[in-house]
Amino acid sequence: MDSSSNHRIGLLILRLALGSIFVLHGWINLVGGQSFLREMLAMVGWAPPPALIWLITLMELFGGLALVLGVFTRWAALLLSGEMVVAVVLFHLRQGFFIVALPNAPLAFGFEYHIALVGGLMCLALGGPGVFALEEKLSKRDGIRDTV
Repeated sequence: MDSSSNHRIGLLILRLALGSIFVLHGWINLVGGQSFLREMLAMVGWAPPPALIWLITLMELFGGLALVLGVFTRWAALLLSGEMVVAVVLFHLRQGFFIVALPNAPLAFGFEYHIALVGGLMCLALGGPGVFALEEKLSKRDGIRDTV
């Protein structure tokens, strides 16, 4: 296998991993009536309007699906990385870097996880979807190309 094939397979693995994370986060918010997300935000002292909760839910669900399927991968990755940066700046930065759950200590929702997501998403935004992407099939058929 040449390095180009390895690169494209690596992007596929990253796309599937990140996509499944976002699909599952969006799904749990959708079926749980957004109570999970609302409670997470309440822990940091914020009560967003229901429309924003729906926007976050749908963005994670459909953005994650786009990554899994390999459709509009670059755009979905940019959108989701923007969401994560906003989450870090508004909520997680003041909690420190680490996610900490220790006995007799307050739970800290640090930003380490979010920064890892942003790093992976930016790799997809810059590198594209890799192999087995639906957009690859669509672009060959219709002459459409997902570019940023």
